Amino acid sequence: MIDVIDNISAYFDNDLINIIYKDLKMNGFSDEEIEKILKDKNRDLPMMEVNIFQLNRYKLGSIGFTSRELENLKIDFVEEKLLSNDYNGDKPTNKIVYLKVLFDKGSKKILGCQIANEKNIEARLNAIKSIIEKGGDLKDLVKYKVNPTDNEWNPDILNILALNVMAKSEKISTDIEAKDIENLLKNKEFLLDVREDYEYQNGHIKGAVNLPLREILSQKDTLPKDRDIYVYCRSAHRSADAVNFLKSLGFDKVHNIEGGFIDISFNEYHKDKGNLENSIVTNYNFD
Repeated sequence: MIDVIDNISAYFDNDLINIIYKDLKMNGFSDEEIEKILKDKNRDLPMMEVNIFQLNRYKLGSIGFTSRELENLKIDFVEEKLLSNDYNGDKPTNKIVYLKVLFDKGSKKILGCQIANEKNIEARLNAIKSIIEKGGDLKDLVKYKVNPTDNEWNPDILNILALNVMAKSEKISTDIEAKDIENLLKNKEFLLDVREDYEYQNGHIKGAVNLPLREILSQKDTLPKDRDIYVYCRSAHRSADAVNFLKSLGFDKVHNIEGGFIDISFNEYHKDKGNLENSIVTNYNFD
């Protein structure tokens, strides 16, 4: 089932557009057809309404501004992404959910949200809508009860994302985005894959060193202390743990790659047009 509109790209930033591209490509659309669907990124300034599109196995939703619109309006904003398993709501899918929230850098007021998941996006977008309409900020998002049927407060991925942002604001972040991987490879930086061996064998960044998280302590002497180390895993959770652990072991130049190999795969699939021959990855993994 496909339910897209001519200017669907206007509702999303490039990372979500990469998901749309992958889904259309894997369902038989030609590059020419996809380019026609995705080329129009213009729309009227957004009203505070929830926009949801069905795209085969994905539902994609947005509310408020995109990063592109905020940049054009010269608004100083921050975007925060989270890839996590969907374990909340009436019928959790336990599938990967791709979530992004945009907020004002100074006031921390919520400015927009984009999400991709198989189900369970309506309640989250309506939560963002409620907070935006009240002029709410990240603190409001932390405590917002996304699933009111829960007897007790059961933190949703929206709450967790807001908590992550507030924790980051207390320290200077050295995380980098998945889209910057190509530059790291050109500069011959040290890339560390902390997934299990079978995950690495199923697809990894070419030239990355594989050292599962559970082996870091015993193998720490194999890692360079005099170089920057860029760490990734499946969805940036294990790599965040690895970064903190390595810092506790005296490694000062360690950085987490946001979004992990899932985000990298979406970016590279769109960039490569699905052709691995000249790709920076050996294979893609979207789950």
